[in-house]
Amino acid sequence: MLKISAKNILFLILYSIPNTILSFGILFIINNVISGNIEFQGYYMGIVFGSIVVYTYLLNIIFQKRLNQYSYKILYENERKIFDKFLNTPLITLEKMGSHRFYTAIEDIRVFSLLPDVVTQSINSILMLLLCMLYLFTLSGYGALVIVVLIIGIGGIYFLVMNMMSPKIAILRKYNDEYYKYVQDIVKGFKELKINPKRRDNLRNNHLNPNRGSAKELDLKVNYIFLSINLISQYGLYMVIGVILFLLPAINLLKKEDVLSYVVILLFINGPINNLINLQSIYTRFMVANRRIINFLNDFKNESTEPYVATGYHEFSSLKFSDIEFNHQNELLEKNFILGPVNVTINIGETIFIVGGNGSGKSTFINMLTGLYEPSNGEIQMNNTIVNSKAQLQDTIAAVFTENHIFSFNYDDFTLKNNKHYQELLELMKMDKVVVDDEEESARRSFSKGQSKRMSLILALLEDKPILVLDEWAADQDPHFRKYFYENLLPKLKEEGKTIIAVTHDDTYFKHADRIIKFDYGKIIMDKKITDNIELDSIWK
Repeated sequence: MLKISAKNILFLILYSIPNTILSFGILFIINNVISGNIEFQGYYMGIVFGSIVVYTYLLNIIFQKRLNQYSYKILYENERKIFDKFLNTPLITLEKMGSHRFYTAIEDIRVFSLLPDVVTQSINSILMLLLCMLYLFTLSGYGALVIVVLIIGIGGIYFLVMNMMSPKIAILRKYNDEYYKYVQDIVKGFKELKINPKRRDNLRNNHLNPNRGSAKELDLKVNYIFLSINLISQYGLYMVIGVILFLLPAINLLKKEDVLSYVVILLFINGPINNLINLQSIYTRFMVANRRIINFLNDFKNESTEPYVATGYHEFSSLKFSDIEFNHQNELLEKNFILGPVNVTINIGETIFIVGGNGSGKSTFINMLTGLYEPSNGEIQMNNTIVNSKAQLQDTIAAVFTENHIFSFNYDDFTLKNNKHYQELLELMKMDKVVVDDEEESARRSFSKGQSKRMSLILALLEDKPILVLDEWAADQDPHFRKYFYENLLPKLKEEGKTIIAVTHDDTYFKHADRIIKFDYGKIIMDKKITDNIELDSIWK
């Protein structure tokens, strides 16, 4: 997924070659001056040396700008891809995968902000190492061969250990995956944890603390090994210098007058060697992160990325479900819940209450109705025309779900500032004393659960869509406002032409519906008009 194109690889190489040659030129001049070469003693060589330094500096400044532009382009483009994948994910997929996968994918993406810089350093270091090795061979072939063997041996030990660390890094990422799940449980289940000390202690002592303890131990171990293995470059350098100073001259593989040149060159290439060694740990993290991102994208590879196109279906007269079915499947692809077949028609202006026990299929039906679930079988008709896309449904429906969310910013087409309808709705919902101005921040601050539901309903009504879906909306209201909702608010919305579909358990107020639709075991077992003089108490029997 995250790859540098051939064009950009070529750009990096074309930059690295002149930069490496100039840097090598600096080494060459320093080495010859220290060695007492008369040709390098003149003031003009100082000018050449200074010019090379300045030119190399300017070259790096220009390139670093280009490199940063490319680096952040990779980062933000891939962040956008992750968001696109997530936003185009069906609800059923998200329910199976869990939202924590999204957070870890974003974290993995951030690792790749370093990729272009790491690749450039790698190319520069390799080229510089090759040039310096060639320089050593021009001074003493056998001596250079011994040095190369020593460097390869030391590097081989390092890379062997680093490859052994890759699985441990993957395990560490797994610990972090679980950690995000615990964070989500703590934030979303805070009240449940507070009222159940045993559950809270189990989460903390048997899950969170062991996870963090294991992660800390492994993280310390991984970083300790990285630190220890990085010291190989430093102490390996001392060993190689010892070989140059004492062994090679003693066995006549290196002239004494070339010892100083060898040491200078070795000290110079210590930087590139250290870079390659240190970058190996980053490459290991790249491989782990890239594998995880590929897995993330593969999980969503069949999801649609088509942009939204308005259907113009704000006009509504009827919605008909014919033999609609939906199959819930577990991870083994076994059907563990079936909704349907559902046959129902919703007409304009109706107020319909959806009732039933837990697990009866109410929520699944609402998700089908709002286009969040794709039907496994059957046909949906809007205004006697077959619905070909979920956008046709969603363009007619505004909804407030049980777990409502007020967005931090306004992503809708309407504005609240100087909006007369908004002010009227605030008064209608008894929120005008709570929200005292028409600024966006006032509507999007923290509210009590009941007030939050009211504000979500206000925002849903501002969408001005003909169908209003309310999932357990009244459950979080105080008794006074719940009575107001059923006896005053719903009739007013009906008079304004709204078609209302409300999931509810408030049997006291069933008489305010036009129809009652009851679900049980995924099927509609009752669809009655209130005008049929049915006994309302019999609905629950």
